[in-house]
Amino acid sequence: MVKKILIINKYCPLHPKAGGAEKRLLEIFSKIGKNHKIYLLSAMFPGAKKRETYQNINIIRIGKKTSENTIRIHFLIIFYLWYYIRKIKPDVLYEDVSVIPFFTIIFQPFQKKQIIIHHLNQKHFFESQRFIYAIIGYLAEAMFILLYKKQKVIVVSDWMKKKLENYNFKHVEKILNGVDQSLISEKKYLIEPTVLFLGRLEGRKGINLFLKTYSLVKKKVGNVKYVVAGDGSEKIEQESKKLHQKKDIQFLGFVSEAKKKELFQKCWIYVNPSKIEGYGISVLEANTTGTFVLANDVEGLQESVKNNETGELINCENTELFADKIIYWLNKEKLIEKEKNCRQWAIFHDWNKAVQKTEIALLKN
Repeated sequence: MVKKILIINKYCPLHPKAGGAEKRLLEIFSKIGKNHKIYLLSAMFPGAKKRETYQNINIIRIGKKTSENTIRIHFLIIFYLWYYIRKIKPDVLYEDVSVIPFFTIIFQPFQKKQIIIHHLNQKHFFESQRFIYAIIGYLAEAMFILLYKKQKVIVVSDWMKKKLENYNFKHVEKILNGVDQSLISEKKYLIEPTVLFLGRLEGRKGINLFLKTYSLVKKKVGNVKYVVAGDGSEKIEQESKKLHQKKDIQFLGFVSEAKKKELFQKCWIYVNPSKIEGYGISVLEANTTGTFVLANDVEGLQESVKNNETGELINCENTELFADKIIYWLNKEKLIEKEKNCRQWAIFHDWNKAVQKTEIALLKN
């Protein structure tokens, strides 16, 4: 029987600020959409169409056409949701909690729903947001913990499952992230030892922790090359360019999926110094190309990295240690030995399994 599923998420997969949560949404619901009707209510952004069907997902965008609506979307959805629930009459409302919940438990208490939350930010709000926004986010998460205990909740990692169960959540199911199998490929190491960072340039993602290592690594590995892919803080980029020659650290901005694959293939090691991760899809994507990872020893990454096999977990807050590990692993012979482990671990993560489990969870509603 065909079901109608209405998803609410801050961003759609095409939004310029889309990240791991939106990638998961696309991978899963583009496949579920072959058998069911999928609608997505999300933020408008400059140049976007108000309505668009993309990979079996009917996207409805709301907000100002000239804005990315990052803050505004949380208020607009509260009001627009009433209209679209009555118009679409969904069998299930799928609330994708990417940072801040939409509180459907209050505004749509009688609608059948499924919740997914990727991770809790808690204190980390204060490392990447202005104080007022950090307070709002922190309190919103506290309200989520208080109000959503009886809801059916999907998480992407064991640590989040345990955390929510410790908060007395009653119905928590882990559905692991997958990885894009088209990324599986051979390494094409650049001549220069190259270290790659890929992610948003913001405090939570640890970009500053990575950049601090440069001068220390450069002393030991004179021809080292740092590549930073991702958009976000222009301030971080400008400050870095003041300290180093432009050629020393290359900032690429936002990159396409094809370019991302090329970067993973050509870099020597990939770093993920993030201070908070739900699971860490980018780590697995790097592993598909046989790329070894240096990652911060935090929840989420502790699950996506098999320590000393597909990567190494370290305290990236310790600049000297982080730099020493980069220097140690900028050794092609050591890295080649790890390539097979990396690919095998990545292939274990299958989007088709995630699709099947998500569909079962939705049909149970």
